[in-house]
Amino acid sequence: MEEKISMWPDHYPEKCPPDDAEDVSGVVYRFTNRTNPKHRDFLSYYELKPDEDWGKKACQARGLSVYTSEEDCKTAVSLVPALRKKKLCIAELGSESGVIAPTPSKNNYNHKTLWPLISAQELAEIFMPMDTSKVAHA
Repeated sequence: MEEKISMWPDHYPEKCPPDDAEDVSGVVYRFTNRTNPKHRDFLSYYELKPDEDWGKKACQARGLSVYTSEEDCKTAVSLVPALRKKKLCIAELGSESGVIAPTPSKNNYNHKTLWPLISAQELAEIFMPMDTSKVAHA
C-alpha cells in the first residue's frame, strides 16, 4: 500500500487508510439502496455529509462498507435488520481499485471498509446486482 499514500484525497485524516489496509483483491459485496446501483450508492458517508463531525470514525467514514463473502453477508443481514431492505451487489476488484481493512463493530464483526481509488461511477458500473434471496436468512 505504500505507493498509494499520495493517491488519497487531502481530506483524509492522517493514517487513513489505516496501516492494516491491504490491496483489495477478489470478490467484494456491497449492500445498496437499489437493484441496479447508481454512483450515489458508492459515495462515502463523508462525501454525502462532508460537514459532519465523524469523530473516531473519520477514516472509516471516507470508505465504503463491504463484505468479502456471501456468508458474511448472511451474518450481517441477521445482525443488522436495516440491511434486509437493501439490495446486494457483487464485484471482482483488483489492487488498482483500492485498499480494504477489517472494521468490525459490536454487532457486525465481519464488516470491512473499502477505500476506493476509482470513482463512485466506475464502482457503480462494476458492481452487479445479486439475488438477495440467497442471503435473506442466515
